[in-house]
Amino acid sequence: MASVDDVKKAQPGSLKLVDIRKKPGEQQIPGSMRADGEALENASELPFSKGEHVVLYCGSGNSCSRVAQTLREKGYNAEALEGGYAAWQSAGLPT
Repeated sequence: MASVDDVKKAQPGSLKLVDIRKKPGEQQIPGSMRADGEALENASELPFSKGEHVVLYCGSGNSCSRVAQTLREKGYNAEALEGGYAAWQSAGLPT
């Protein structure tokens, strides 16, 4: 799992942030892309490569942990954001 600090301190372009929240609303972590978690688990073509470091986030960290695990089993360098979007907001970081 990636912590909020890990993501905050990451060099620009060193990881790809993916928002898999089912009802994301208007706000998201800056620089992140939106995707359906179930679709990522089942797709043969993904919007990132196996060589990219991918951090998924959901509302609280539960769904993204499951999706990240499935992607790791398929050979992707994926992890979940610990605490999800709620942890990012609690840390007072920009959305």
